[in-house]
Amino acid sequence: MKPTVITIVAAVAVLAASPALAESWHVVSRSSATVFMLDVDSITEASGARTAVLARVPASGPVDDLSYSAGEITIRCSANQSKPGVEVLYGPDGAEQERIDDGYDFDAIARNSLDSYIKDMLCDDQRGTLVYPSIRAFIEAGRPRAD
Repeated sequence: MKPTVITIVAAVAVLAASPALAESWHVVSRSSATVFMLDVDSITEASGARTAVLARVPASGPVDDLSYSAGEITIRCSANQSKPGVEVLYGPDGAEQERIDDGYDFDAIARNSLDSYIKDMLCDDQRGTLVYPSIRAFIEAGRPRAD
């Protein structure tokens, strides 16, 4: 019995010591109302497509309002196609409020569109100059601009 207890305690200790999932949020684009940020640490590849998490953060607001939305975006690099995935809405306290999955299919990526900038980051390893460890960190920093 004693070796089993030691094994369980050791397993719990290893899990507790393991780092949290890394996030590296890069500003992709910004309008007067919204900042679009991509978590490059979330990039995965399967079936000839790359998927990452894209956040839409209000460009202004109080630092204690953590409202934003984040959803998957999948890009077929060689086919120049994209499709959105499940979108999650977060409330002012940063807690998940709703999940939306509209079941979109792949569509062509237009030149100079948000999806074209995301494609550059996913397929060509281009990165933004503003990087944050979390959406919360970006909001608490005052939603800074690059300029």
